[in-house]
Amino acid sequence: MRFLHFLICCCVCFSGFSLKAQEQYAIRVVFAGKDATTYSLTQPQAYLSERAINRRSKYGLAIDSTDLPVPTAYVNQVLTTSQGVLHTTSKWHNSCVVLVADTTTLALVRTFPFVQNTHPVGYYQDGLHQKPTGPSPSGGAVPLDFDENYYGAAWDQINLCRGAYLHEQGLMGQGVLIAVIDVGFNGVPTIAAFDSLRAGSRIADVWNFIEQDDQVYQNSGHGTQVLSCMAALLPQTFVGTAPYATYALYTTDHLSTEQSIEEDNWVAAIERADSLGADLVNSSLGYNEFDQPEDTYTYAQLDGQTTLVARAANIATAKGMTVISSAGNEGNNNWHYLLTPGDADSALTVGASDINKQVATFSSRGPNAAGVLKPDVAAMGVAASVINGSGQVVQQNGTSIATPILTGLVACLFQARPNTTPAYLRAVIRAAGHLHEQPNYELGHGVPDFYEAYQQITAIKEQEQTANPYYIYPNPARDGIYIRGHFPSSGVAISLFSLSGQGLLERHLNGQHMHYVGLPALPQGIYLLKLKDKNGIFFEKLVIE
Repeated sequence: MRFLHFLICCCVCFSGFSLKAQEQYAIRVVFAGKDATTYSLTQPQAYLSERAINRRSKYGLAIDSTDLPVPTAYVNQVLTTSQGVLHTTSKWHNSCVVLVADTTTLALVRTFPFVQNTHPVGYYQDGLHQKPTGPSPSGGAVPLDFDENYYGAAWDQINLCRGAYLHEQGLMGQGVLIAVIDVGFNGVPTIAAFDSLRAGSRIADVWNFIEQDDQVYQNSGHGTQVLSCMAALLPQTFVGTAPYATYALYTTDHLSTEQSIEEDNWVAAIERADSLGADLVNSSLGYNEFDQPEDTYTYAQLDGQTTLVARAANIATAKGMTVISSAGNEGNNNWHYLLTPGDADSALTVGASDINKQVATFSSRGPNAAGVLKPDVAAMGVAASVINGSGQVVQQNGTSIATPILTGLVACLFQARPNTTPAYLRAVIRAAGHLHEQPNYELGHGVPDFYEAYQQITAIKEQEQTANPYYIYPNPARDGIYIRGHFPSSGVAISLFSLSGQGLLERHLNGQHMHYVGLPALPQGIYLLKLKDKNGIFFEKLVIE
């Protein structure tokens, strides 16, 4: 079930259609490899933006085969044989989705040596790629006090997280690119609260992955409400949590059906966000139940690594993007667990609280099926203020709204330390939660205090020294770490500290290429690892999960 239906009732107008189209079946085709690619790992500028390449370089991430586009020759042969229409491709999953009128043509496709398997993911009686009419996309002064008067109706939800402190430091999202994956963004081209967004040309990209066009400003105002929590700038009426960030707006959800193809749309959107160089992704969508019973997930499958969208969220994180996902609004239902991709191991999953930091009854409960603590944190999702598709300030309930409130503040925190990895950023935010010492499966680590998060993320100054010659992994860690490098004969002294300076471990490692170091039982959070050899002192931030 799709939890945004709990949040709003959408009235969708289909009057823009021309004539009735032929029925279409959506088929996911997974390829066995990328041998026919015309691209090279040594020339990534052909398929990644400069910003995306720089993000990989910043985090020391290799460009690998998952970055290579799906081979055009494979896709073209599938289209020619099936007489189908291309819907999406996924370079991460090495697949495409084609729309066909006759599924018997897939029998021959399945015999191709480069095809691993096919799977039906959707059916549309009137076809899919029909284009309703709608507007085409169109391309503040510093306040004296960041107070209730300035934020207007958004004050309570920002103040609950002490988010105004970040804005007081001049951190309002400048230079941060946030991809918003949602349903529709009605009214964004005309609503006054987005005047600054439009005037500053800070809508970097738009795409409708359902209709495969740029018509995102239609069908629903859900995305508008989500975007307003971050991007709105209407002082004394409503100011969002990251009003000067840059945004990419993607629609992936078909309102009249609930089919597995929507996961393919979501994957295509997050891959496009990666190629664009997005820093953060906000997803206020979630899935577990589909129209076709065989596609519906069991709780056991929501283990953080199984569903199509959870796997994509984990890949996105590995490529340097911070993925922030709603937990879901299933707390009052028989299925009271998370929805996917909120179960993803690496996602920062957000539950909903009220203004007193008490869990909302509807907020989905964790853990995920592998026992991982979820949600990670929470934000205000009961009677939270938003701007709807008509430009009005209204109140709404839902983790769909709690998520962008938090995402905007995460963007401002990231702005303070733009070299921060997704894992470290997530750990800082969890550590700032009001329940951090005793997290639970309702609110996770609780509502973060962004004053505390800022103090923590800026506590360790950037080291002006030679790059650390030792490689520490895994990071995040749990029970132990490996330290790899060229150890001098005199060895290396290592020390582990809390951010408050408390010594937790000391070891001397003699000359080898790799050592395993067991860690004491430690609370989840961020620690500082110090390595000292004859050449100098080196520091590494270590995240314990």
